[in-house]
Amino acid sequence: MPIGSGQSVLIVDDSPVMRQMLFKLFQSQGFNVVGQARDGEEALTLFEELKPELTTLDIVMPKLRGTEVLEKLMEKYPDSKIIMASSVSDARTVMHCLKIGAKQYIIKPYDEEKVMAAVRKALNLS
Repeated sequence: MPIGSGQSVLIVDDSPVMRQMLFKLFQSQGFNVVGQARDGEEALTLFEELKPELTTLDIVMPKLRGTEVLEKLMEKYPDSKIIMASSVSDARTVMHCLKIGAKQYIIKPYDEEKVMAAVRKALNLS
């Protein structure tokens, strides 16, 4: 059963394959994907413009790392629901992101069940 009731989502990842995968997953779950960013700078611009209810944010990207984007967004929008995404499952990075304010952390390659579990937690739907 879809969990998104039209909530807006911004997908940030430098990989078109990963963006497409998340896009399809979110759409199939009833979310409204309002934007997709390829790098950290584009992520900040789109976030400002769209004010999404949920953002997935890749860590390793060109221009600005996901951790830098997270810091900037949390400073300005401390209530943002941001899920960090990375192929790096290094505990220090995970703890750093959660300390800054990320709600959840998902590891690539994505497991649809785990992504949706993280989304439910981030949006307090569980």
